[in-house]
Amino acid sequence: MERNALLAFVISIAILVGYQMLFESRTPKPRPADEGTSGPAAPPPRGTEAPAGASNNEGGTGAVGQHPVAAPGAEIPKPNLPAIPAAQAEKTPQRPKFGVPEQKFTVDTDLYTATFSSFGGRLISFTLKKFRLTNEPSSPFLNMVHSEGDFPLGVQWPSKDGSEVFDDSRVVYSLEGKAGKLHGGATGELVLRGKGPNGENLIKTMRFRGDSYVVDLRVSVAGRGDQRLALSWTRDAAGKGSRFAGIDGPAVLVDGKLKAKAAARLDPGETERHQGDIAWAGYADHYFLAAFAPLGHFQHEFVARRQGKLGVATLWTAGAGETVDFEVFIGPKRLETLRAAGHHLEGAVDLGWFSIVARPMLWLLLFIGRFTGNYGWAIIILTVLIKVILFPINQRQSEAMKAMQRIQPELKKIQEKYKDDRETLNKEMMELYKRHKVNPLSGCLPMVLQIPVFIGLYNGLLQSIELRHAPFLGWITDLSQPDRLGTLQLPFVHPAGIPVLTLLMGLSMLVQQRMTPSTGDATQQRMMMLMPVVFTVMFVNFPAGLVIYWFANNVLTIAQQYVTNRSDT
Repeated sequence: MERNALLAFVISIAILVGYQMLFESRTPKPRPADEGTSGPAAPPPRGTEAPAGASNNEGGTGAVGQHPVAAPGAEIPKPNLPAIPAAQAEKTPQRPKFGVPEQKFTVDTDLYTATFSSFGGRLISFTLKKFRLTNEPSSPFLNMVHSEGDFPLGVQWPSKDGSEVFDDSRVVYSLEGKAGKLHGGATGELVLRGKGPNGENLIKTMRFRGDSYVVDLRVSVAGRGDQRLALSWTRDAAGKGSRFAGIDGPAVLVDGKLKAKAAARLDPGETERHQGDIAWAGYADHYFLAAFAPLGHFQHEFVARRQGKLGVATLWTAGAGETVDFEVFIGPKRLETLRAAGHHLEGAVDLGWFSIVARPMLWLLLFIGRFTGNYGWAIIILTVLIKVILFPINQRQSEAMKAMQRIQPELKKIQEKYKDDRETLNKEMMELYKRHKVNPLSGCLPMVLQIPVFIGLYNGLLQSIELRHAPFLGWITDLSQPDRLGTLQLPFVHPAGIPVLTLLMGLSMLVQQRMTPSTGDATQQRMMMLMPVVFTVMFVNFPAGLVIYWFANNVLTIAQQYVTNRSDT
C-alpha cells in the first residue's frame, strides 16, 4: 500500500512540475516553407514618406461597422513573396526619421489613456488606469505598448504582382478627431489619412468608448489592387515565459483552440502560421491581452514571427475588399471583461487540459472574493469547500490505509513465508485482502482522482489576474508572487527573503505524514518522510496564492486525520 501511495505522490509531483512546461510546448512547430504553406510571407516592408498632412477622401470614412459577408471556403491565394533575408531577420526594425513635425492625438477614457502618432499612424502609448506596473501605490500605470522600434497597429499589404509587401511605417498621416476625455458611454473618433508608397489612399478610422477596452477600427487601403490586408501588433520579445509567468508572445484563437508561443522562443526570421476559423489574434502575456477580432466571415491567416528583438503578430485578411473592420481589445485578461467583449476572448485565459474543472473553481473563487474583499481568505474558503466536497473520498482513503495497517503483521508473515514462491505469494496476499475486505488500491486511488481537481485549481489560481498585486496578511502583499519576509538571500530562493509561508506549509506536511498510518517497510517510510522536504523546495518559488491553498489543505487534512485517529481509539 505504501508503495502505491508513494507512486501517487511521485505522479502528482511529476504532473505539477512538468505540466506547464509540457503545456507550453504543445503549440505545433511551423511547417517548412517548401511544404506549400499558403498565405503572405513577411519580408522587410518597404514604404515611402508622404508630406505632412497628406490626405485623400477617396474610400470614405463612414461609421465603423461590418461589411457584407463574403462567401467562406476559398483558400487565401499563395503570393509569390520573398522570404525574410537572414540579415534583416536578425535586425530589429528602427523607427524611421521623418524630418517633419510629429502630430499626436490622445484619448483619455475611464479605463485607459491612449496616444497615437502621425508617424506611421501607430499607437505609441496605451496605459491602463486600473493597473499599475508594481504593487507600490506610487508605481506608474501599466503601459500595453512595449516597443523600442516598430509600434503596434501597423498595416501591411502586398504589391499588385505579389512580389513585395508594403507597410505604413514610413507614412506620415494627418490626424483628425474629437475625443479628448470620454466618460461612461461617451464616444469619440479619430481618423488618420495618408498616402502609401504607390499612391494608395490609407485611412484608419477608430472609435472609442469611455467605459470599454474595445476600440472599433476600420482600415482602408484604396488603390492597392489586391484583396489582402494585414494588421499587426509588435512588442519587445523580452521573456520566454514559464510555468508561473505564462506566455509572452503572439497568440491566436483558431478553430476554438488557443495557439500561443513566447516570442523569445522563436528564432529570428522564423514564422508560425495558422489558418482556419480565427476568432481573434494578437499578443498576450500572463495577465494582459492586445487582440484584434476581424468582423465578417472572410479568409484569415495568422502569422507569428520574430524580427530582431521584436515579436510580431500579424493577421491577414483576404476577400474583404479595400476596407476591413476590426474590434480591437487592449486590456486585462479578466474573464468577465473578456466575455463581455465577445469574440470568445475568454479563450485567452488558458486553463489547460482540466479547464472543465478549473473554470467553475475560478468562478467560485471570484464570487467568494467579492464578499471577503481579500482573495487570500477567498482561497482558504474555497479550499474548505473543496475539502467538504471531497470528504467522502478522503475518508475512504484514510480508512483504507488504516485497514492496511491492521493486516500488516499477517502480510509480513506471508511475504516472509513465500518470498521464494512469487505465484503462491500473490495468491495468499489476495486471499488475505479478500478475507479482511481490503482493497490495496483504495488508498491511493482517491489521491489520483484528486489530481485533476488540484491541477484545475492550480491553473485557476495561476491565471487569475485578480491575484495580481492582491495583498493577504502582513508580509504577503502580492498573491501572484512568492511570499518573502525580509531580504535575506537564501540558496535557490528568488527573490531574496525568507519564505515563511512555504516553510509553514512544509511543516504542516511533516505533521500530516507523522499522523498518517504507515504500512510500508522502513525504507519506504523514510522516502515518504522526505516528501515534505521535496514539496517545500518545489513550492519555495511558487506564487503565494498557490502556497496558501496547499497549506490550508494540509491543515484541514491534519484535522480530518486527527478525528479519524481519535474515532479508532
